[in-house]
Amino acid sequence: MQEHQRDSSEFNMAVSYLNRLNTLFYICDEASMNHEPFTWINTLMTLFRELSTEMEEKELEDKKIVSKKLFYDVNKYIESINATGRKEITPDLYWELHEFENFLRKVLKESGLQMKMKSDPRFALT
Repeated sequence: MQEHQRDSSEFNMAVSYLNRLNTLFYICDEASMNHEPFTWINTLMTLFRELSTEMEEKELEDKKIVSKKLFYDVNKYIESINATGRKEITPDLYWELHEFENFLRKVLKESGLQMKMKSDPRFALT
């Protein structure tokens, strides 16, 4: 069977994609510093979706379970704010979000999206 050939372009979305990832990680940094778990978890989930194509199947399934637990924990936190008016994020919730973000940063690095993997630095920008 003959495959449909598409015109290819010398341009791609790599720079745009990496810029979007950079912006999302920046938002994560801001949310963590401001103790805003709702923004943090939603931004992490966007990054998870973006980086899921770089993950192994088992890794992806395991982290889906972790992400569901994080959503539950963040919603519990928001319910607590609504009930008590106190906006203190618990250390446990903070570290759960932190660990999930670190996992995503490792995926970014190991997949070569953080820096081009060239054996010879002279060709790093090509």
